Amino acid sequence: MTPKILSIISAVLTAVLTVLIGIFLFVMTLVALNGFGDREGTAALAITIVCQGIGVILSAVLAGWLTRRFIEKFNWNKVLAVILSIAAGTTLGTILAFAALALSIFTAGAMWQAR
Repeated sequence: MTPKILSIISAVLTAVLTVLIGIFLFVMTLVALNGFGDREGTAALAITIVCQGIGVILSAVLAGWLTRRFIEKFNWNKVLAVILSIAAGTTLGTILAFAALALSIFTAGAMWQAR
C-alpha cells in the first residue's frame, strides 16, 4: 500500500477511536452536570461538543501526518508506523477530550456561581 492510503486509514481509525472515547466522556459530562440548571448545562454541553469535535479533527490530522512522515522520511515499517500514529493521535484526542470535560464543568460551575 502507498503511504497516502495508509495515512488515510490511520486517520479514519484514529477518528473512530477518538469519537468512541468522546462519547464515553460526553456521558460522564452528563453525569457530572447533574444538578445544574438548563442554562448552565446547555452551555457546558455545547462547549464539550465543540471542543471534542476540534480534538477529533486534530487527532486524525496528526495520525495521518505522522504515518506519512514515519514511512517516507524515517523509512519505518508500514504496520509499525500506522500503529504508532494511531496511538499518538488517540492519545492527543483523549487528552483534549478530558480538557473539554474539565472546561465544561468549570464553565457550568462559574455560571452557577454568577447567578
